[in-house]
Amino acid sequence: MPGLRQHGHVFFGDIAVRCYRHKVRWMYDERDIRAAGRAFVELQLDLDDVVDVQLPPYRDIPERDPEECHRPDWRRRLVSWMVDRARNKLLREERPYEEWGAWRDIGPNGLPGDLTWKEFVTSSSRARHLQNIAGTRPLQLMAWSGETWLLPRAYAELLGRWEQRESELTARARLCSCGAQGPYWGGWRRYNTRTGYVTMCPPCAGEACQLYTGHLRGVLYDALRRLSTRADDYLCRLCNESPATAWDHCHEHGYVRGPLCGSCNTREGTGLPHCFLRLEGAALHLLECRGCLEQRTLPRRFHTSVVRAHLEQTERHGRCSRQPYAREVEHEHGVHRFQLECSGWHASRWTKDVTASEVAALVRAFVDTALVAGDGRPSPGDATGAG
Repeated sequence: MPGLRQHGHVFFGDIAVRCYRHKVRWMYDERDIRAAGRAFVELQLDLDDVVDVQLPPYRDIPERDPEECHRPDWRRRLVSWMVDRARNKLLREERPYEEWGAWRDIGPNGLPGDLTWKEFVTSSSRARHLQNIAGTRPLQLMAWSGETWLLPRAYAELLGRWEQRESELTARARLCSCGAQGPYWGGWRRYNTRTGYVTMCPPCAGEACQLYTGHLRGVLYDALRRLSTRADDYLCRLCNESPATAWDHCHEHGYVRGPLCGSCNTREGTGLPHCFLRLEGAALHLLECRGCLEQRTLPRRFHTSVVRAHLEQTERHGRCSRQPYAREVEHEHGVHRFQLECSGWHASRWTKDVTASEVAALVRAFVDTALVAGDGRPSPGDATGAG
């Protein structure tokens, strides 16, 4: 239900059904559902009255305007599906890229490369949640005439009305109460635990929320829950733009770190550790946990990222000046084995073993560097003097 964040509605064809948050659950109004059902019953779909779909040529995302990338366009979405499936077919066949040829060129069957209609439909069925437009499944109605793709006229007109309605709702949802307009894809859409999503620009969010001053540092999360202190009264202490939605806490020591918005909390909990550590203030935020601070460590899930970044900054293939790529390939008997790959002129691959004590020393050095820097912007590889 991606529309919830974007504009608070879910589409059934060209009908937008508004969603409501009630007691931590998202709900529909039954009257809206019944109205949508009646509209579908009245839709006259003549399979003999068809129109040329007129699919546009494929364009890579870097070639497109950022606004265009997210603007509803059902024709461009169909083209993207076709190209993605053609690319996935070549990847599954493990053919070298040099042998792909003009794989994006449209073949005699209307599909790119040598993709067949059966392969297209079969691969699409494996990701059905990605193969719908406006709550409908267009592949079941498409037909190839030998020269162009066809769809029933009534259905193509329905998708056109969906594009217009989706654009209108998104444009309205981009407006903050002060009148300022935010980025197209929900840049100012903030999740509020009381009302669901609201649109709020950073200045308005700063005025509406309190700044967290660290007054809960050293408090256990379980004790905080008993106090019923609300996180959404505060501004996210990482991005400093969105109202917080949850109290972030250390799962290893149990101490509260501070209030985070939904996006920052997700990055910390389930996002890529090395990406989170690059965020401004991320390392110091993790050290808001009294246990981590006293032990000069980080949660275990971040240890590998610290070591990996350190190896990439210090290891080199002979006299090559290129920074290699490192990844952990094995962890056994307390030893972490990393594989490093250099993409220089003389490409090479080698391994590096790091013991548990060396990992602890690297993490401690990284923590010390973060505390000395004080601005929350140390690189994960800044663990000099360790190992």
